[in-house]
Amino acid sequence: MTTVELVLNYLHALQERGVEHLSVDESARSILREWMLAARRGVPKPIAAPAPANQPVAPPVAAPAVVAGAAPGISDLRSALNEADTSAAPDRGYEEEDVPFFRPGGSNADEVWANAARMLPTWRPLQELRTLRDKVVMGEGNRQADIMFVGDAPNYYDERAGRPFSGEAGEKLNGILKAMGVTREQVYITHLVKFRPAMPRQTTNNRTPSDKEIRFSTSVVELETRLVQPKVIVALGIVAARGLLQRGELPLADYRRDGGQFCGVPVIVTHHPSYLLRTNDLAERRELWEEMLRAMELAGLPISAKQRAFFTKK
Repeated sequence: MTTVELVLNYLHALQERGVEHLSVDESARSILREWMLAARRGVPKPIAAPAPANQPVAPPVAAPAVVAGAAPGISDLRSALNEADTSAAPDRGYEEEDVPFFRPGGSNADEVWANAARMLPTWRPLQELRTLRDKVVMGEGNRQADIMFVGDAPNYYDERAGRPFSGEAGEKLNGILKAMGVTREQVYITHLVKFRPAMPRQTTNNRTPSDKEIRFSTSVVELETRLVQPKVIVALGIVAARGLLQRGELPLADYRRDGGQFCGVPVIVTHHPSYLLRTNDLAERRELWEEMLRAMELAGLPISAKQRAFFTKK
């Protein structure tokens, strides 16, 4: 009998006991989601061992709904799901359509955060890409923030400091936050990709993360978003916008105009702070500031008349 069938039998048994709802954590949800995606791709199911002769076969029973809500036996289900996760077929490498899901697990948010920080530096799917450097740069700030900022990938200064948005770009972001009336400790700041993209003979030079590096990292950002539960996400730059909103090679202007959602959270798109290092265009700065005002409004932050008048012509 396959692990999947063992889990289904367990759910059937719960149903027969009258259990209609079952609580699952993010780890279990991720594994169930992988099974569903595998079924959609037509991946063959593991072949079960044949039943002994003359053994009656139980008729199929509809599985109970798996939704949030207290129910007994969740530890047993989680164990079965974890067994399914580690009993995969022999390694064949990750094909283009096989996008892995990062699932550190944990019984509460603090445990999930701790497990994520422990597991991500050696998470196999990213390590096997062999296109990223070794030092992880985790997100930082308020883990219950109303505003979440997302960039593309760590640069040299971020990697050296071990924190997102260091160096001159980080100073520009700090200035934006100050104008908004908040600090880095009051918002959550992270990157799509948590490792600095590698290059031959690399020193201080950086590169944009590839589409595959972003795809393989997206579930990490999803996890952060579901843990933080922000009211609004600010995508900093075109790479972050394309990675979060998945609308293809549209120009930044289109993403800025239309925005979108990521994990059900509104996304506002604006320039990367490094852009402000290369331009003194007052109109561009004003447009960026208007996007920050929209983020403040969605987050429910107070906005003064002075803040609304920033970058207007005197």
